[in-house]
Amino acid sequence: MPDVTEQQAEQLPLKRAESAAGFVLVVTGVAGLVALLLARGYRSASAEAEAWHLLVGALVWVVALMHQRLRRLADEEAREVGSLRARREREAGTSLFEEERQLDLFMARNRLEQFEKYFLPAFSIVILLALGGLSAWLLRRLATTAEPPPVRQPLMTAVVFIVGIAFVSFLLGRYTGGLATRKPWRGIRPGASYSMSCALGSFLVGVGLVCYHYELPVVERVMAYVVSGLLGVIALELLLSLVLSVYRPRLAAQEPRPAYDSRLLGMLTTSRGLLRTTAETLDYQFGFRVSETWFYRFLERAIAPLILFQMATLYLLTCFVIVDTGEQAVIERWGRPLKGREALGPGLKLKWPWPIDIARRYPVKRVEMLMVGEQIKEDVEAYLWTISHAEKPYNLLVANRETEQHTPKGPEGDTRPAPPEGKGAEPEDVVPVSMLAGTVYVYYAVRDLYDFLYSYADPKATLSAVSHGELVRYAASSDFLELLGRGRGEAATHLKKRIQGRADEIGLGVDIVGVSLQGVHPPIEVGESFEDVVGAMEDKAASVLEAKGYRNDTVPAAEAAAHRRETEADAYKRRRTAVAPAQAARFLDQLGVFRISPRVFRHRELLSMMEEALADRRKIIKPAWADAHEVTVIDLKDVLLPGMFGPELEPTPPSGGANP
Repeated sequence: MPDVTEQQAEQLPLKRAESAAGFVLVVTGVAGLVALLLARGYRSASAEAEAWHLLVGALVWVVALMHQRLRRLADEEAREVGSLRARREREAGTSLFEEERQLDLFMARNRLEQFEKYFLPAFSIVILLALGGLSAWLLRRLATTAEPPPVRQPLMTAVVFIVGIAFVSFLLGRYTGGLATRKPWRGIRPGASYSMSCALGSFLVGVGLVCYHYELPVVERVMAYVVSGLLGVIALELLLSLVLSVYRPRLAAQEPRPAYDSRLLGMLTTSRGLLRTTAETLDYQFGFRVSETWFYRFLERAIAPLILFQMATLYLLTCFVIVDTGEQAVIERWGRPLKGREALGPGLKLKWPWPIDIARRYPVKRVEMLMVGEQIKEDVEAYLWTISHAEKPYNLLVANRETEQHTPKGPEGDTRPAPPEGKGAEPEDVVPVSMLAGTVYVYYAVRDLYDFLYSYADPKATLSAVSHGELVRYAASSDFLELLGRGRGEAATHLKKRIQGRADEIGLGVDIVGVSLQGVHPPIEVGESFEDVVGAMEDKAASVLEAKGYRNDTVPAAEAAAHRRETEADAYKRRRTAVAPAQAARFLDQLGVFRISPRVFRHRELLSMMEEALADRRKIIKPAWADAHEVTVIDLKDVLLPGMFGPELEPTPPSGGANP
């Protein structure tokens, strides 16, 4: 009976680590599932990365529990075999066959050796691939997601759960890490180290969610990158341990350390310091005592003062504020701006250290852009009226003066529009309004930093609301086609004045630099139809211009022809009225001459007529003495120059030498 009680007392401490490992396994698995549900429910990328971190930790704890159980069974088996051997040695001597039979009793030790020789390296490779694959997948998804979906509010429930997971993981990691410092419980050391890393990751995720709750979403996204990168770092460290285990010297007195037992995470569990853990890792890796060198002893004595000095220096640096060119800074004391102090300009400024004073810097000289309306996608190849390029539709009601001008009128004396033929539509059903979609860009700069930061909780949202209100008012009184066409510049000028006036009225402290309406367009649903309307309007304008061009060509030519004919008629009239009296007087003079000498008058008129008629004709003169029987050949071709076609013909004198 005393032997049984003593054996139970020895087994109780050995089972303590096994029970702790089982409890931590259950807690880690439940925490991973809770974190995954929170990540999917609140759409948090950092919480999802930490959820996978915790689930891989549960897998590590499964193997750690198996390893610790096999170690306990092997230890119990060794104790039982030792006590049996001592009892038999007291009773009688041991024969050769009895020694061989005792070797068969170490079944638990053999299973432990096979587990450490084959299973643990294979499991280390599985953990390496799991951590590396998860890290690559998470980082790639974060990198390819340009604008992640917003995290759902409120976040305080998720923050409480995540911080609670971090706190519980820290307590369990510290407790199991303390147990793992003793040799019998060394098998749970990998799980303890991983629990500390889960506590660190959960704490970082909690910080990111708190910052997101206070409108700092970039911190939550950075924490998602940090946790995903932590998984990759652990995977790289496990890979390095696997490679170095091949070349590591084997010492008989040194207990082997599995590859999945991270040395990097082991620094978080031990309380003996970073240098001591690093020294033990180097001792284990290279086989000599680094902790006995003079350099290590010097660092061990001086590292704490150096770290304290650096921390104090970094803390005192918070007393200085560097305001860059184009910036201004406002000092807040205990969360409230100092009274009676203006915004600090560029330069080096002094303040009380954090958290007493906090400096809020802002680039007041930088022109910032505010989008009112559709939020444009970043991966749109081409901006067309028929293709959606916005996250959410944004439509405005605008007037339609074109419809009012061209609506057919009713009977005489009735100014209401007549109903369409063949339809029973009432005049009241025709509403002269249209829909307009798009984005209006408002460019502004901060004029008064105090008014901009402290007049409203969210000054940018306030400016967006003011711009939206003025845009709606202006669009309701503007023409649809004018906003899309020639009136866009005038509309931008009016909107700038109205937004500036409203911002000054509410004390927002900004200067409106400009307003751009380049992003307005008809709604996507009617974009194709409106393109047909625009095409018809362009064809109409082209036809009108073509008609005007034809008119400009035809009317001046017709007017010139009419003027020419009038001038010719007037000239003919003047010629006829002036020449007719002269001809009549000439006729009377010729009649008087004819009466005096009719024969001479007829002869002179004949010669004058022949002279006038034959002025431009070639004349051939034949001598009167030519023989009647003589054949005369006359060349009737035109002679350009004398002697060009032969010698000039000399007149042949008559035969007999008679004179003409």
